[in-house]
Amino acid sequence: MDIESELNLHMDGKGLHEDHFMLFGRPQVMIPKWWKKFFFKHDIHHMVTGFGTDLVGELKLLCWEVGAGMPWYMIGEKYIKFPLMFVFKPSTALAAFKLGRTQHSLYAVDSELLRTKTLDEVEHYVESGKF
Repeated sequence: MDIESELNLHMDGKGLHEDHFMLFGRPQVMIPKWWKKFFFKHDIHHMVTGFGTDLVGELKLLCWEVGAGMPWYMIGEKYIKFPLMFVFKPSTALAAFKLGRTQHSLYAVDSELLRTKTLDEVEHYVESGKF
């Protein structure tokens, strides 16, 4: 099964397949196509790390992504939210960041190539940095 199918099962149809940002279960703003590509990789990070999509899971994933490698344009995440995580949940933040330093994020991988991979192949990439 390809990674997109696995992700759809894992996220129970939520995440990259939604057309709008949701707030309290209500659609708010339409999600642009370029942003969906970002969410695709972010949602796969949730699946391979096991971090949930609740507030704590999102904060853990943020720290993991900073450790594993984030795109330059995510400056707000890196320099505003990330330091705040260390203020409010320092041990959680440090553990997720340290784990990320030993792994590889998917942001540098071409989206079309990523869609052809299986979950095992993606997990191997996150661990080793190679397909």
